[in-house]
This record gives sequence, C-alpha cells and structure tokens, in this order.
Amino acid sequence: MIELSYEREDVYNINFKKLELPEPKLSKAKRALVLTQLFLYRNLNLADFSEKHEINLEAIKEYIQLLIQSLTIRGFYRKDKFVIASIYKFPQTNPGRLTSIRKAILGLLAYSKKISLKEITGIANIKLSILLDHLKHFISKGLLIGQIKNKEFISNWIWKPPEKVTISAEDTFIVGVCMMLRNAELANVAKHTGFSREQVFTKLSFLMLYRKLEAQFEIRSKLVGVSSVFINVKKYHISPRILPLSSLQGVEKDIAGYTILRKKVSIKELVKFVGKEPIEVMKILAFLTARGTFQVVFTETNYVNPIVIPELKPKRTIEEMATLSFFNYEALFGLLSTQDRIPLKKLGALMNRTTGEILEGVITLLLEGFISGTIKGATLYIESIRRYSRTQEGTLDRWEKILLGMVIAKKQINVRDIALALGVDKFYAKERLYGFYGKGLIKGTIVGNRLQPDEIPFFPPLTQLEDLPIHYQEIFGFITANKKVSLSSIQKNWSKSLNASRNIIYELTGSGLVNLEMRGNSLNVLSYQKFLPNRELEELGDNYVRIVNEIEKSRRKKIRLNIIAADLSLMEHDIFRTICQLLAHGYYKGSLTSTYFERKGELILPSLKMHCLNCGHIIKSAYEPCKNCEEIPSKCSVCQGLIKRGDSILECPNCSNVAHDDHMEQWMKIKNECPMCKTKISKRNLKSYKV
Repeated sequence: MIELSYEREDVYNINFKKLELPEPKLSKAKRALVLTQLFLYRNLNLADFSEKHEINLEAIKEYIQLLIQSLTIRGFYRKDKFVIASIYKFPQTNPGRLTSIRKAILGLLAYSKKISLKEITGIANIKLSILLDHLKHFISKGLLIGQIKNKEFISNWIWKPPEKVTISAEDTFIVGVCMMLRNAELANVAKHTGFSREQVFTKLSFLMLYRKLEAQFEIRSKLVGVSSVFINVKKYHISPRILPLSSLQGVEKDIAGYTILRKKVSIKELVKFVGKEPIEVMKILAFLTARGTFQVVFTETNYVNPIVIPELKPKRTIEEMATLSFFNYEALFGLLSTQDRIPLKKLGALMNRTTGEILEGVITLLLEGFISGTIKGATLYIESIRRYSRTQEGTLDRWEKILLGMVIAKKQINVRDIALALGVDKFYAKERLYGFYGKGLIKGTIVGNRLQPDEIPFFPPLTQLEDLPIHYQEIFGFITANKKVSLSSIQKNWSKSLNASRNIIYELTGSGLVNLEMRGNSLNVLSYQKFLPNRELEELGDNYVRIVNEIEKSRRKKIRLNIIAADLSLMEHDIFRTICQLLAHGYYKGSLTSTYFERKGELILPSLKMHCLNCGHIIKSAYEPCKNCEEIPSKCSVCQGLIKRGDSILECPNCSNVAHDDHMEQWMKIKNECPMCKTKISKRNLKSYKV
C-alpha cells in the first residue's frame, strides 16, 4: 500500500527551470492530461493518446522524460506504451469545494480496496464517463492514490477530511436500521426510516468518508434483471462510547428491558407498552443498536429480537438502589428470590403496586444485573438471582492501605502513628483506628490506643503498579532493588518529607506490592511482587531507549550514572529515576544508588504478546475491548491485572470470576470467600486450570 510518507508537491505545476531542466513544450492543461493519465492508469498508449487529444507525440515523450528527471515518476517503454514502475511524488492535497456526489464517491471508495467501475456507477447512480471525470479530479487534487486496472479501481489511499464531523440523530437512525436489517437493501432502509434512497446513500457514504462508519456496499442482481444496492455495516465509530444497560433511562430503558424479557417482540407490542408512535420506537431501537448498548435484529416483518441476551452483573448494592428510589427494590428482589415463576398481577397485589409499576421494577432489577428471566404471556419466569448487598473488602481507600501497610511494616500501630500519618488530631485518629479494625482486615485486639494483631497479614496485590503515580513506581523499583534502604534516601532522591516518605512505603505495602519491616527509619524488604515488562522500550519514550542503549554499550556491570548523564546530556537525577522505573517493571535486575547502577543479568524485554482469551486475537491493552470480538479482556478479581495465556488461575464455582492462583491463595488467608460474590470458598471447590 502506498503510504502518505511519499513526497507531495504541486506536480501539476512543476517549475522545471528551478530544477535546471528545460521547460516542456506542452501547455499546462495538456501536461495535466498526461500526468493524470499516468497516475490513474499507470500506463500511457502514446500514439492513441496523441491522436485523441491532438498532442504532439514527441512533446509527450519529452514531458515524460522531464518527469523522470525531476524524480516524479520512474518507468519504461514497452512497444507503443510508457509504463509506470514507481511514483515518487504525488499532488498536494487540495480538496477545494467538493460537491455532494464527489464526497459520496470518496466515501464509497474509503473502505473498498478493489471495486469495479460498473459497481461504483450502479451504487452512485451515475454514468461511467462522469465517474471517470470525478476520478481524474480526485487524482489532480491529491485526494486519492490508486489506479484503474481491468475495469476496476484499486485504491491505495483515500483522503480523510481534516475537519470534525458532527454525527446527527438522522445519521445514527439510518446506521442503526442498517444494522438491524443486517445486509440491508438501501430501498428497505429508506422504507423504515422515511428518507429517500439517495439520502440514505449520501448520509452513509459521508460517514464513511469521515471514517465514522466502516461498511461495504454491494450490488445484487434480481431475477428480472433489476439490480439492488445493499450495505453491510461493520463498525460505527460514535461518541459517547457504548453505555451500559444499567445507565439507560426512560423509554430507552423500558424498550431494552421489555425486549430482553420477551426475547422476541413486535414493534406493535412495543408501541403499546411505551405509548409512543412506531417511528419513535424504531428510532430508539436503531439508536440502541447503532451505539452498541443493546443490539437487535429483524427476524421477520416488524418483529425484533436481541442479538445476544447480555449477562449482567450487579455493580451497586441493592441497598444503594433502594436509597435512590421510592420503589422498594429490596422487597421486590427478596420476593423474586423465593419464586420460580409468578404472574405479574399477583406480584403487583403482593407489592401493592400496579402491573405497570411492577414491570418497571422488574426491568430495573434485570438491567442492574440482579435477576434474569422471561415473560411468557402475563407470567414472569425467574431464571437466575444474583445477590450483591455489600462492599467488596478488597477495594480499599488510600487511608486504609496506609494503615494496613503500617501494621505489616511496624507489627503494631497506635493512635499517635495514625495521627502523624494522616495529619489528623488524636480523636479523629482513634475513630480511624476503630473504623479500620471494623473492616475485618486484621485479626487482633485493640488495647487502649494500640492495635495488636494476632498475625501479620500480607495481602495479594490490590492494585496494578502502573496504576500508581510515577514517583510511587520509581520508589518501588528503588527499594526492591536494594532490599535495605533508609527513609532519608527516599527523602533526598524524591524531595519528600519524612512523613510523606513513610506514607508512600505504607501504601505500597498495604496495596500488597511489597512486604517489609520498618525499624526506625530503616526498611528491610522481605518479599515483593515481581513484574515482567509488558511494553516495548519504544513505547516508553526516547530517553528510556537512549539510557538502555548506554547501559548495554557499557562492558562494566557497575556503571556510574554521571557518565551516562554526560554522554546523553541529561541530568544525573533523571537517569537515576528512569533506571528506578526500569527496575520496577522488570527490564533490569540489580542494585542502584544515586551514583551507581550495578546490573545483574541481561536486559529483559517483553516476550509474550497479550491475547484475548475469548478469540485468541492479539490485544494491545487490558483496558479496552478486543478489536476482533469486542469482549473485555479477563482480569484477575483480586489484583485486577490481565489474565494472560499460560497463567494458572482459580475460578469461583458460584460467579465464575477468575483470579491468579497465587493471588487467590493469598486472599483466602485473609478471607475464605470470593472477592466478587462473597460466596464461601476453599481450595477444594475452586476450579483450577491453565489458560
């Protein structure tokens, strides 16, 4: 594919005199004819072209020779033809004012690497001669790079407008209907939306031009010889991103919930349920489908059903829901948890509510993930119940991590320690002490103003290292590399107060990243979570690459930082902190002072690519859906880190959430329950396997 890195100049108005070349004998208009022909067809039949356009044959050859000498093109003569071998310069991009049909054609070509000219004329509903004129215009304005070969246009690059486009409600409506119809005939889309066939084509192709819509047009011939245009939508790039079902409100919420409960529902039934006009119901279904919030398809005339019934899980407690509404969700949920099936009318009588109110309450519980079920006739069938009524103990606030780390590091803590760490008075510190003890994180007793633990816990990692501030990561790398350090060295190298330095160490410890002892102002690291590099050096930045190159060039294992700093014209302190980062994330092993770096072993680089566990596709981030199957990458329910292929994991038999086996085992030393659903668990009833 020809990339945009190719040189771009005003090749239609090359100043040959500046290049110390003779001026062509052809006029600018005739030069443009020759150059456009070469760019579009990649060859030129000299005799035919000369006769057709009444241009002197020798003048054409002379101009082609000048194009070669000006390093615009390279090619060779074959009989009566000149054939392009390479193109070095393309016209400068100058869109000017584009007509609607030209924008539509560019949009049509944006996702078509190869398409026949006949198909383009059929889709755009124009004559071949007009299409060729448009293509020549695009070539001359630098709006596309491609060629016509065997009556097909082969595209290498299509211009993307630099300005932002505002996606209208009409755009989303049309795209959503296309998605609901799957391979949608434009005439059918027009029928459902009320727009003309030309309006539908224009809006879709404009979105494709602005790269907001990935789609493919296709012409299909019918038995009687009449052709129809179809579109297959692959992806709609819309903002905001996909919204969770639980965030829906009003009519959108009612339509999504009712469709899930019915599994298959007619537009007429939805109209009756929500009290809206058919076109309004169609718009809402199209919007939900286009945005990816809740996708449905037409199964037959005026009937829709969900593509996938979503597996929802509660993200807030039932008590929190009850406080946000006048409806007694706790009572409704409790009642439903005792039933396999129940008529809506009976449910309304038991709750002293109308059937409509009950149905809205059931839909809310459904979309919040507390229940799943089906409505058949006027009866609700309960399929599953998901209980979630308290906060996960594994999600700790910063002050709780500091106190937990303080207990691990100091073995016992008192009110004075807490007051100093949190910067509060003794009365508030005592409240914090009792509040922390009430979390159940520590087994022990409070004697006076002192907490004495029965055992010193070491939690699995409750956060990812890369989620912490940069200076936290640097300090982690420094203390784990040296094993024994003083708080004063942290104060000096990071310009922190003694209290702030302590709190960072406590927080790293309370987050489960490091286990250490603190005696006075000295730290003794007992163990720590080891991390392997998960990013290429180039992704970290130029300075990281330069520093690593200097380290690798040195034959010495013990390297002075001031030598690296002098060679790279960087501050010695910046070198020190960068190496701390490299140590923290596992690129190097060794010891480090503010003066020397002594490495052990070789540089370690990422060796395993991350794969989606659902489809096996390579993924770049643990925080975004897989681009192939759009599934969210699986994460450890304890540390929230990505589950990678080859990892040993343990799976909860109740909620099917997974965790790294060593992290789950550490968690069970603190609490014998699943960190997600709170079901009692043991090593025997957890499913163990490698992914």
